[in-house]
Amino acid sequence: MRNYIVSAIGAKLSQESGILELMNDLGETVALRPDMLTLGGGNPAEIPEMQTIWRKSAERLMKDGDEFDKALAHYDAPQGETRFLDAFAAMFREQFNLPISRANVAVTSGAQLGAFSLFNLLAGQTKDGRARKILVPLVPEYVGYADMGVEPGLFIGVPGKITYPNPDDRSVFKYAVDFNSVEAVLRKEDVAAILLSRPTNPSGNLITRAELVKLDALAEKYDALLIVDNAYGGPFPGILEDKTELDSVFWTPRAILFYSLSKIGLPSLRTAMMIAPEEIVERVSAMTAILGLANNSLGQRLAFPLVQSGEILSLSREVVLPYYRKRRTDAIEIVRREFARVGVDVRLHKSEGAFFLWLWTPELKCGSKALYRRLKEKGVLAIPGSGFFYGLSDMEVENRDPEFERSREQTLRVSFSSSELVVERGLRIIAETIAEMTANSRAY
Repeated sequence: MRNYIVSAIGAKLSQESGILELMNDLGETVALRPDMLTLGGGNPAEIPEMQTIWRKSAERLMKDGDEFDKALAHYDAPQGETRFLDAFAAMFREQFNLPISRANVAVTSGAQLGAFSLFNLLAGQTKDGRARKILVPLVPEYVGYADMGVEPGLFIGVPGKITYPNPDDRSVFKYAVDFNSVEAVLRKEDVAAILLSRPTNPSGNLITRAELVKLDALAEKYDALLIVDNAYGGPFPGILEDKTELDSVFWTPRAILFYSLSKIGLPSLRTAMMIAPEEIVERVSAMTAILGLANNSLGQRLAFPLVQSGEILSLSREVVLPYYRKRRTDAIEIVRREFARVGVDVRLHKSEGAFFLWLWTPELKCGSKALYRRLKEKGVLAIPGSGFFYGLSDMEVENRDPEFERSREQTLRVSFSSSELVVERGLRIIAETIAEMTANSRAY
């Protein structure tokens, strides 16, 4: 293969990355290894009731010849389709009292591309020579963010504090925000925005409302924005256990909120919505025009009637949440049973949302990447945890919690959105494989 000379930016964006490895594995599984037990990736479940809803919406669109032709044969404005923007803003204004209009909403081709535009709009080298950063206040955080910076070193991460909700039971843990460390970074660095997913991908951690209020106060104090990715959160798709989060929306003048149609059943249509100050919307829309001309129109038109009527909210509460709640309960039971059967200590992060389990096996010495490769050989795809720990300064390792440091190489993200049989078989193989690998390490 010819060794092309590429730009620094081109080299950075085309290098090996956690998200590239993940998406390649998912594509290979679908195309070449249909027998693979897929417990990796963020692909949502095909919930029968939601599939029926989307089919009906597609049938309605096809019967309306004019709308169907617009969806397939016409560009929307870079900001999004006007009727959809109006309906989306109206839903948040009327249901949750957000003082927003169409001017505060931008559609992007998936939250991934929207976040890329936003991060590189806000952070990096400025005209006046500042080097602005994106602060991740609780690591581990979504691996897809890690390599989004056009410039290197865009992200600064703060380790989550490992806590135990029940001090007498170390089988369940939870990450909490270390506010002293967060403020220390804000004092030292030029931070453009504080970034978090909620519920957090990978751990299913729901940063509490009180923590969110404190982060917002810090954002105000240090003149930063607060970016909250609600891809799994409330009010839709609503894959979380806190009812308050389904009935309300956290918003302040500093907040930028991302929502997505992916986890409610339309992942391949790459349609996300950003709520933000008007100037941010204008600039991200301008970037959309350069990067891709316009966004996917089909997703907006399929979802329009559900957004206009507010049915997307009731479907989240009555269909999507109960489905994943049962799958979560079943998956946790299988983990407990299978790891007890093979005699391996496993700690689960308290699962408060999304459709992942975050497994921490303190006896694993060889690292999560080695475990990932062994599992692939055995026909199971799960995601090694190490890639979710990014933005952490090596200079500060000595001051970190040793337990946190060890856990970085001992975690695994497992999705329970596949079929019940796939999840059960996959978790059984994971438990047996970890047992084999820990037994081998004990032997030396």
